[in-house]
Amino acid sequence: MFFDLAQLVTAPVTDPLWLVHHMIPRGSLVVIAGESGVGKSMLCYHLTLCVAAGLPFLGHQTIPTDILYFDEENSKPDSIRYWQRVWRGLQCPEPTIWAPKVRFSWFGLGERWQKTMKACVAEGPPLGLIVVDTATPALRIEDENDNAEASRAIHALREVQQATNTDTTIIVLKHEKTRDDVSHRRTVRGAKAWIGGVDIVMYHSFKRGGSHGLRRTILAADKPRAFGLQYPLEIIPKWTQPEEPRGLILNAQVLKASENNT
Repeated sequence: MFFDLAQLVTAPVTDPLWLVHHMIPRGSLVVIAGESGVGKSMLCYHLTLCVAAGLPFLGHQTIPTDILYFDEENSKPDSIRYWQRVWRGLQCPEPTIWAPKVRFSWFGLGERWQKTMKACVAEGPPLGLIVVDTATPALRIEDENDNAEASRAIHALREVQQATNTDTTIIVLKHEKTRDDVSHRRTVRGAKAWIGGVDIVMYHSFKRGGSHGLRRTILAADKPRAFGLQYPLEIIPKWTQPEEPRGLILNAQVLKASENNT
């Protein structure tokens, strides 16, 4: 079926269905890239708990849903410590109320990762979000620079989305190549297919100036898709108390244009 130009230019424009309002649409494939140590995992732990509980994420409303989180990057002790800090920072209700909405796996995907994902999807309730932390170890990518290999991984992730029979969002964490040699722009490390083949690319980076303690970071969309995140956010971390056990609070504000180091 074809539409003529008159139909296209007069058709009503509707807002997409959101996972995170005006940031991440439902059913999208998202890459969040950042340099090592910037806190990509912590950011996505925070996102996961906010979405599970229906709490705002960096000031943006979320739609509660069930979540699968595959962690193939962080050690179990580190990961548990990070989860607990985010939990305390959000001051979430009792875990028995809503925590079953989150299923978490450490280094459990294996070589046949797509089959494992599909099995996890099939055995649980309908999913709204799958997080893959991070792409290279989780998706068994042998050559980061191979566009054909990256394209196959992206295609396999799209098939996982289709297997859910819902508007499931998949977020893949990637490491960042700090600056492109020619344009000096940030880019995802490795194959450029990761930029062209997904719906949204966001970069998580340190804000210039800080060097001690909790550093402020920036979350900016390089490929925001329609209605997505249109402006960089400055993420402001804060401890709930000086000593352990303590929680981590992540607040955000729109970054001033004069401070943008993206």
